[in-house]
Amino acid sequence: MSATLKPGSKVFILINPVAGFTNPQQLKKICEEQFHAAGWQPTFHFTKKEEDINQVIAEAVAAGTDLVVAAGGDGTVAAAAAALTHTHVPLGIIPTGTWNAIARHLALPASPQRAIALMTGRHSVRKLDMMDVGNTLHAMNLGVGFSATMINQSERAQKRKLGMLAYFKHFFQQLLGLQMQRYRMEVDGVLYKGRATEILVANYGVIGLRFFEDRLDIHPDDGKVEILILKARTLLDLPVLIWQIFVSREKRTPKYRKLTASRKIVITTKPPALVQADGEPLGETPVKIKILPQIIRVIAP
Repeated sequence: MSATLKPGSKVFILINPVAGFTNPQQLKKICEEQFHAAGWQPTFHFTKKEEDINQVIAEAVAAGTDLVVAAGGDGTVAAAAAALTHTHVPLGIIPTGTWNAIARHLALPASPQRAIALMTGRHSVRKLDMMDVGNTLHAMNLGVGFSATMINQSERAQKRKLGMLAYFKHFFQQLLGLQMQRYRMEVDGVLYKGRATEILVANYGVIGLRFFEDRLDIHPDDGKVEILILKARTLLDLPVLIWQIFVSREKRTPKYRKLTASRKIVITTKPPALVQADGEPLGETPVKIKILPQIIRVIAP
């Protein structure tokens, strides 16, 4: 759906001051100058640790804002998207994080100036799916096992200092200690059992590379999620997995299985395994996921 917000619109800009390498005050200045030049009325909020983003954005929506902009990484963007569900207010994104998987998937401009120009100019509004996980909403993906352990070890200070190297450091450390775990999973009422290194529930933003996500039939607005069950026992299994997933695109092999869900997923493991959602730690299994189709409006090219 194509749209243009009118001059005089109110924009609420949520800035994560510790995301990536961006200077938050310089970013605020860019936003002020560019939104004012377009005739918009910007207000700003710098996020704080442990604050309730839902409440912050709810107050902005109640005050009559026409657009909420999330300036930060995937965690900030996903939190803002969750807060805007069931509202008429669209979400704009200025990607300033470590990897920016959401922005990459939606082909959003990487620079703040071009991202703002998209919002104030001609653009489309896409309606995207979300996942309800234990009464918290998440936009991109949820992982049980390998990815959650890697993210749990990648502290914010390391991500800010090293960028993507923080993830790669722990990625390779994890590869040296791959662990299979028993799982029991209900997918839209059907029971599956087995052993896996990783269970990844993907709405989008798996690796932030649109080509690979298209190969896996992962789309953020199709009313469903893809479930990737990986069974790598050693490093030698990884080339085989990559071939099966991205090249031959098989749905089931001894080392890999792909399922689809459109309603509900319940995952339990023995012993309990770490869980991550949208790149943030989320405790341990069991975990319940409900798919919410086309529930958030996002500005895109």
